[in-house]
Amino acid sequence: MDDSQWWAPEKLEAAQFRQLGNLLAHSYRTVPYYRDSLKVLDGLRRRELNAEVWSRVPVLDRAAVQQAGPDMFSRAVPKDHGSISEIRTSGSTGRPVQLQGTGVTRLFFNTLNLRYHIWQGRDFSGSVACIRNLSGAMKSSAARGRGQPWAPTMGPGRMVYFDITRPVREQIEWLGEVSPKYLLTFPSNLKEMLRLSAETGFKPDGLAGVATMSETLDPSTRQECRDVWDIPISDTYSTEEAGLIALQCPDHDHYHVQSEHINLEILGPDGQPCPPGSVGRIVLTDLHNFASPLIRYDIGDYGEAGAACACGRGLPVLARVLGRARNMLSLPSGDKAWPSFPEREMMAIAPIRQFQIVQNNLKSIEARFVVVRPLTGAEEEQLLRYLRKCLGGGFEIDLAYLPEIARGSGGKYEDFLSMVNGS
Repeated sequence: MDDSQWWAPEKLEAAQFRQLGNLLAHSYRTVPYYRDSLKVLDGLRRRELNAEVWSRVPVLDRAAVQQAGPDMFSRAVPKDHGSISEIRTSGSTGRPVQLQGTGVTRLFFNTLNLRYHIWQGRDFSGSVACIRNLSGAMKSSAARGRGQPWAPTMGPGRMVYFDITRPVREQIEWLGEVSPKYLLTFPSNLKEMLRLSAETGFKPDGLAGVATMSETLDPSTRQECRDVWDIPISDTYSTEEAGLIALQCPDHDHYHVQSEHINLEILGPDGQPCPPGSVGRIVLTDLHNFASPLIRYDIGDYGEAGAACACGRGLPVLARVLGRARNMLSLPSGDKAWPSFPEREMMAIAPIRQFQIVQNNLKSIEARFVVVRPLTGAEEEQLLRYLRKCLGGGFEIDLAYLPEIARGSGGKYEDFLSMVNGS
């Protein structure tokens, strides 16, 4: 992989099609679901696989995976792929799925995770403070106050855990006590930590870097982290189904698709690949999961295709990950848009601790807020003007005040949620 990251795009694509040919042949032969869906390729020889032929393979959606159930599992997983393990999604879309992985898929996850640390210049002797939802071994480790190795065989550094559901003030106090070299948490949680730090003047001693995961990272959070803590953020794009998909470039804020592991397509409404600068559906194929192959799987996310990177790597560029369909605003005209709520502007209007904007239908928006004190009439009017600017006209906006806005499945948080697009 030290070599393949520098391959020309044409060489990477040729290597992918060789592996995709193996995956298609195995899936057609051993996975019941694909015996029908891959009949479109009957008579095709593996060496004839190319972009045009590949586009004939049907796109697989989450509902189809659910409905197929065990028919997504191979009846003859190659023995040298190692032991089979279960993969369960969190069901944040309301549609949890159950898949299988192998020793090979775990190997790729660990290898790409190591590449990520190397790209970001991590010190493997340093400690990592991880603030997230805890379960299993993480919960036990947190209860004992003992860390676990975060880069086995590479160095003595240990990772310690703290429950993300605890108040942010407790998180800040804990971070000061453990004094880690790196912090790993969700972007929404980091945002709250930075806000409290700005209010109190807290700056973690010895913290060299912040890594974010699981949620979409807003560019404003990157800037806020530099402003408040003078520390850069590194980010990854991953899913439970396919593992690590894209890693932040060592030299830029955009992401490199991990082509040795994933075939990633960004498709427009017409099903054709999006050019750089365009947004479309993210469709994935795990190149090495021969236990429950995911072939042209519509993960439910939207992303922006990027141009070739100045760093010289041939790995494709994913400029941005924008989130899922439920994070898109449906306009009264029938069009859709990605809403943006610049927080600095919002916080300048009123003392808001937390917010979540929910679209109930094509005309109605509920704006939920956690506030430090009751807002004045003038502040509410200004806040409504701000929301209309962000959302556009034509919406009835109701303000709602809550003591807390709970996190969703897996500890994740969404600042915009559309009921029009489904949940």
